[in-house]
Amino acid sequence: MKLMVDSVKLAIEIAKDLIRTPSLSGKEKEVAYYIRDVLSGLGVDSLIIDELGNVIAKVEGGQNENPIILEGHMDHVEPGNKDIWKVDPYSGKIVDNKLYGRGAIDMKSSLASMISSVTLLPDKIERTVYLVFVTHEETAEGVAFKHALENTIRKKPYVVILGEATNLNIHIGHRGRCLIEYVVQGKTAHASMPHLGLNALSAISKSIINILEAFEKTKSYHEKLGYSTLTPTVIECLPKVTPQIPDYCRAIFDRRILPYETEDSILHIFQKIKEHIEHEGFKIRASILTEELRFWTGKIVKVKDFFKSWILDEKSMYVRKALNTIRAHVKSSATIGYWKFSTDGVYSAGEKSYTTIGFGPGNEDLAHQPNEYVPLKHIEKAVYGYANLILTFQ
Repeated sequence: MKLMVDSVKLAIEIAKDLIRTPSLSGKEKEVAYYIRDVLSGLGVDSLIIDELGNVIAKVEGGQNENPIILEGHMDHVEPGNKDIWKVDPYSGKIVDNKLYGRGAIDMKSSLASMISSVTLLPDKIERTVYLVFVTHEETAEGVAFKHALENTIRKKPYVVILGEATNLNIHIGHRGRCLIEYVVQGKTAHASMPHLGLNALSAISKSIINILEAFEKTKSYHEKLGYSTLTPTVIECLPKVTPQIPDYCRAIFDRRILPYETEDSILHIFQKIKEHIEHEGFKIRASILTEELRFWTGKIVKVKDFFKSWILDEKSMYVRKALNTIRAHVKSSATIGYWKFSTDGVYSAGEKSYTTIGFGPGNEDLAHQPNEYVPLKHIEKAVYGYANLILTFQ
């Protein structure tokens, strides 16, 4: 479907428009419609928005059974304190040949490059290609992607190409992620008479310190993916009254997991600390967090926040082909690497063992940071990178 357009200029304009359109998790509607309209104008063979708000486009090939999937997410995180930004985080401003804005790295420049790459494909391709742009990835990796593959595409992919930032290298794995909810129930009392109550805040504070100390002594290591990590990220207490001891406290821990770790092995430390604190009279619950996600379409999905780790063999034919392609057409010094963060690969590779490879513009270290940016040269190279990867896997 080769079109008479400037593919690089098109990608940059799309990326700017996407950055200028806020799309927090569950609020991706405007971006989804924009992408749908752009893809429609490019003449893809079929195009839908599914019940979770994913945009799924098809470029028809002679072989439909095992398609190539190009995948990315439309949502982004909050910009944070805008006073720290050099530019408005939703400006899509170009400064010194760098495109700035929330989502520039994670991952609107990649979406733009993927969209524009189809303009470089020949009129006839051997293997069908799907562009899958999903919702709610920042909150629950793989959930929307799973829905798109299992309910719309319904075919085993030949290869999945994730567009998360790789600095134009090839990435083939990352640690998984889970959220642990730790809830302490105590007894209220007047703050002037604390001995008459059971202070849930004191108990959860002690628990957090003990849990982190125990974890540091037992944390796991993988030679490619690094260490498992455990980080408390949320704490809530009730009632919120200063002269009253809280009888309820809830903490959320972010746990980065390695391939051989299970729910039971992860919760073991929490259970040991829980039993110790319960001897003081508190009631405690430690479990993998389950929550409900509301998608912009209105659909509500219950999600268990346990997302598997995955890693692809460096000697795989797919990895060698991808690396050689990128070295030949994009970056001669390209290397094989692994993400520090988690991606939708938790479903395609972690859960389903589909061949999954990462390639994207930008430095992943800038993701979620103020002054997030992508060099324009990276967008240019990514356009050609995606097109050549599609042709390589024909």
